Amino acid sequence: MSDLASIRSAAPVTAAGKTPLRPFDYANVRLLPGRFKDQVEQARRLYGGVPNDSILKGFRRQAGLPAPGDDMKGWASESSSGIFGQLISGMVRLGRATGDAALGEKAVALFEGFLETMPEDGNARMRAYDWDKLVCGLVDLYHYQGIEKALPVLRATTQWAARTFDRTRPPADDHDFWGMGPGLTSEWYTLSENLYRAYLATGESAFKEFAEVWLYPAFWDEFAKNDQPSYVHTVHAYSHVNTFSSAAAAYLVTGKERYRDICVNAYDFLQRTQVYATGGFGPDERFMRPDGSLGRSLECCAYHAEIPCGAWATFKLSRYLTSFTGEARFGDWVETTMLNALAGCLPPQADGKAFYYGDYRLSGGTKQYYWHEWPCCSGTYIQLMAEYHNLIYFKDSGGIYVNLYLPSEVEWSHAGLAVRLRQETAYPEEEESSITLALEGSARFALHLRVPSWANGAAILLNGAPLDTAARPGSWASVEREWTNGDRVTIALPMALRAVPIDLQHPNRAAIVYGPVVLAQDEACCRRPFTMSPQTALTKRLVKEGDRLSFRITNGVPERHTRYLLPLYTFPQNWPYFVYFDLHTGTLY
Repeated sequence: MSDLASIRSAAPVTAAGKTPLRPFDYANVRLLPGRFKDQVEQARRLYGGVPNDSILKGFRRQAGLPAPGDDMKGWASESSSGIFGQLISGMVRLGRATGDAALGEKAVALFEGFLETMPEDGNARMRAYDWDKLVCGLVDLYHYQGIEKALPVLRATTQWAARTFDRTRPPADDHDFWGMGPGLTSEWYTLSENLYRAYLATGESAFKEFAEVWLYPAFWDEFAKNDQPSYVHTVHAYSHVNTFSSAAAAYLVTGKERYRDICVNAYDFLQRTQVYATGGFGPDERFMRPDGSLGRSLECCAYHAEIPCGAWATFKLSRYLTSFTGEARFGDWVETTMLNALAGCLPPQADGKAFYYGDYRLSGGTKQYYWHEWPCCSGTYIQLMAEYHNLIYFKDSGGIYVNLYLPSEVEWSHAGLAVRLRQETAYPEEEESSITLALEGSARFALHLRVPSWANGAAILLNGAPLDTAARPGSWASVEREWTNGDRVTIALPMALRAVPIDLQHPNRAAIVYGPVVLAQDEACCRRPFTMSPQTALTKRLVKEGDRLSFRITNGVPERHTRYLLPLYTFPQNWPYFVYFDLHTGTLY
């Protein structure tokens, strides 16, 4: 391999893969007051307030340097290497997305402090698992923060990794579920994505060459032709969804459509066999065979989905596929995950406590913090807060695409004219989202609105008047016209109750969903789980009360308490709930 440290920076390269739609790359999108802005602001304050000395303490101690500050706990008790690159990446991206210069400067200060502990040979003193995250952070420092010094460090540490990482690369299986092998290189199959990103940002072929070492044909090839692999091993779920982002990066770099097809087929496989109604996946952190195992998982474990890490893999794969294909359907998984997994997760704490697992047990679940501080999900969480800004809108040369319905603004230039789009909504508590355009003069472009796959009867209004516009579920509803300042477009997405079975083998074991929202039953104090007869419509047993998403369960037999279904995201820590129900099973008493 070339001597990375001696190569001068080349110009960025243009991706060979086709990307008809482009995200806004953490710029020009602003969240407006609402649930998700509150979540972002809490994270911004929390991560911005973690002392640099604590984050760097383990690295300084390992290097024999003075190590002031308090020790971190849990996974970071020896060093923060397991999340360090994620913290750098998340601070850079979130600082860019929110205009928080101090957060970006904190990332730079952490990088400079870490650099003081790194030998000249680039030895990061990290496992491949940790080092992959470091590469992500270094690429982001260089690409988004403009820190030129990050590039020679990236070169040197990549050269070190190329010399020292074990290349056995065993495919994961039912026993070694993350391909650890003899060299302790667990999750090696995720390394390619950020190395390919380094190549695209710099044009330096050595990063591409090292990325190619970690491709995963033993797994990816199962999805090259269709969404039905010949056999499903119970492998580590999060990292095996995350590895498809490496396949997506391979498509960007090579332009080979095979890699794009792998990602599309994998997405369809996951939706068909692995994903809960909340968007989460991976009971006991494993894939399930499509033989009813997913449905049985509700009986035998409490750890049904890695929420922040799983959402990170979901967001990236869905963003890549929206960009590659231009199809609206890939926004559905993002919306489902945001509203039902992330919106309701417990906020991270200053001492490192983090929400990790979603709990969907048939016998009743609760929301709890993970038992160790500063786990992997504490690192992905700040990256997720930045990613919110990158998923709401996409663009092409002909217009703008609204992928998510949440209060926000976006600014862009069309044909040399500055345009601002403001989205105001209480969705999903309400069925409508209103979009107002601000521009000086007029401009012709297309406004595309994602119609979720569940949304039958969606309607579009322009300045209060109905438009005869196709609004098929799972597609973009498009309005192309000459726009002027103050034009207002409203999309109405009628919501209805429906039961979503867990899998084909358990057609009556289902979650209850209203529009995009998973409803959970308040289980506190001896409330029997919801059931109904096969002949009864959901609307006969569930009565919506008032403007809130609150559904009263009508009683088939006398009950001690009034029972309600409420959005899962409203339940606080330790409060018991039911998410899945055996709908047609008789009660115990």
